[in-house]
Amino acid sequence: MTQLIGPIVVRKYGGSSLADIDRLRAVARDLKAARAEGQRLVVVVSAMGDTTDRLTAQARLANPHPPRRELDMLLTVGERISMSLLCMALDAEGVPAVSLTGSQAGIITDGSHTDARILAVRPIRVPEALDRGQVVVVAGFRGVCGETKEITTLGRGGSDTSAVALAHALRRAVRDPRTCPASTADPKLVPDARRLERLDYDAMQRLADSGCGVVHAKAVAYAREHQVVLYGLELRVGPGHHDRRRARARPAAGAGVRAAGPDRGQGPGPPRAGRSRRRADRRPGRPRGAGHGRRPVDRPVLAGGECWSWEAWGPRHHLREVATAALALARTRPEQVTAHWDDERAVITLVGRKPENWPAGLTQLQAVLAGLDAGGLPLRTDGELVRILAPADRLRDLAASLHAALLAG
Repeated sequence: MTQLIGPIVVRKYGGSSLADIDRLRAVARDLKAARAEGQRLVVVVSAMGDTTDRLTAQARLANPHPPRRELDMLLTVGERISMSLLCMALDAEGVPAVSLTGSQAGIITDGSHTDARILAVRPIRVPEALDRGQVVVVAGFRGVCGETKEITTLGRGGSDTSAVALAHALRRAVRDPRTCPASTADPKLVPDARRLERLDYDAMQRLADSGCGVVHAKAVAYAREHQVVLYGLELRVGPGHHDRRRARARPAAGAGVRAAGPDRGQGPGPPRAGRSRRRADRRPGRPRGAGHGRRPVDRPVLAGGECWSWEAWGPRHHLREVATAALALARTRPEQVTAHWDDERAVITLVGRKPENWPAGLTQLQAVLAGLDAGGLPLRTDGELVRILAPADRLRDLAASLHAALLAG
C-alpha cells in the first residue's frame, strides 16, 4: 500500500449522504479524490437513510418497551452496514480501506444504554491503518462500556459526537462535506438560509439543544469542552501545525437574531400536576446542561399555595412515556392532578444577541407573528434565546417567513 504523508482529515457523512448505493458510490469517489490530494482520511458514517427509524419501529412492534441493551444491539446494525458498504465501494474505486466499529476505534463509554457518554477515546488502530495507506471508515453512534464490555449507543445523532471525539483524540478538526453546521436556518426547511462563516460555541449549543437537526447537541458540548473546531468546509491540519482558530460569532442582520432552529420533532407536552386545576404563571427554565443532547427541555416546578405546576417540551420520543404516566395519574386522581399532552406542535428557536431593549424586541417579534396570522402563538424567552410553539403543520411556512422577516439580507 502507498503510504501517505499528508494531513489527517476527519470527515463525517450523515444518513442522507449514504441513503442509497448511488449516493454511497458518490461518497467513495469524493473520498478517492481527497486521498489523491494526499489526505489521510478518517470517515465517520451514520446509518443509511431512515434505517435507524425503521429499526426502531420494528423494535416497538416486537415490544412497546424494548430492553435498552437489546435496542442498542439492534440499532448498531445500521452503521455497520454503512461502513462495510462504503469500504466495498472504495475498494471498487481502487482505494484501500478498512472498517472499524466504535469499540475497534477505541471509543470508551459509560454503561448507559441508548444514551451513553464518551469517557475516553483510544484510537490505537486508526493511526496504524492510516500509516498503511488505508482510508479508515468508523461506524458512528456507538462505543463500548469499559467496565461491562457491552456495546452502547450515544443517542440519536450520535455519529456527530463520534466524529468530534475521534477528531479530538487525533488532534484534528471535523469536516462534514455535506452539511454546514452554521447557517441562519435549516436549509431543508428554508432554502434561502445563508451560511454563517463562524458561530460561537454558545450559539451553536443553543441551536443544537433546540433540536435543529444539523449538528448533535452532545457533539457541540464535546467540541466545546475539548476545543474541537467544527467546519462545514474542509480544514486541513498538517503535521506540526495546530490551527488555533476557534468558532467566532458573525452576527447576521435583523433584530439581533443570528439563526433560527426549527425542529419538527419537538412535541411540547406540558404535564401539569397539583392539588387544584389552577394554572400558575411560569417563567422558562434554562435548557439542561451541555452533554444532555436533545433531552426534554423542562421548566422548573413552581409552587403557589397548595398547587405546583411543571411544563416541559422536547422530542416526542423522550417525553411520550412521561406524558403517558402523567395522563394515567390524572385519570386515577382527577381531583388532584391535571395533565395535558400535545404532540402536534413544533418549536422554532431564535438564537442571537439579546436586544438592549428586550421588551421592545419581543414586541417586534409579536408584530411579525401577527402579520403571519400567528399572533397568538406562545413565546418562551431565556436570555438570548426565544422559543415559539407552533402547530407542526405550519412549521415550514412559519420558519421561512420568520427567516425572511428577521434574517434575510
